[in-house]
Amino acid sequence: MNNIPNILTLLRIIFIPLIIYLFFFGGEYSRLLAALVFLFASVTDYFDGYFARLMKQQTNFGEFLDPIADKMLVITMLVLLVSENNSLLFVLPVIIIISREFLVIAIRQRLAEINSNHKLKVLFISKIKTGFQLTSLFFLLYKDSILGFNSYLFGVYLLQIASVLTIISFIYYIRMSWRAIIK
Repeated sequence: MNNIPNILTLLRIIFIPLIIYLFFFGGEYSRLLAALVFLFASVTDYFDGYFARLMKQQTNFGEFLDPIADKMLVITMLVLLVSENNSLLFVLPVIIIISREFLVIAIRQRLAEINSNHKLKVLFISKIKTGFQLTSLFFLLYKDSILGFNSYLFGVYLLQIASVLTIISFIYYIRMSWRAIIK
């Protein structure tokens, strides 16, 4: 495969087991390494789309796999982090984010079932939401203080903001596709 965007998307999936290993079984610097691998995986999300447009390498496979890779990465990290934080202020945003991901998949499936030409285009607010999610997950994975700054608490706050943006973006997706999905 010589399609750089698709390779970057596949790398995002391949990095998930490494992050899980570092999260549970790593040594003294495992959380830092897990956070850095996650950061690299997150950056591939930007660059796969950038290179696909720049190099004119957009493919049906890439359009199919990219959102799956994103969801796998985010959901896996959320589940890992819930394993160490069962506070309602943490679990509720996680439930909101994971539920929205499954509901968007269901909307896309419904649109495919009815052979709708209606495409769910990525909204700008969804890009902002993703930015908040990925940033929060980086700080939550890292967990240690940075120059006396509580990065974990900052990550929790960012996750809460991401969950609000998740709800807003989901409402927009429903509004854009409602007529098509209720047929």
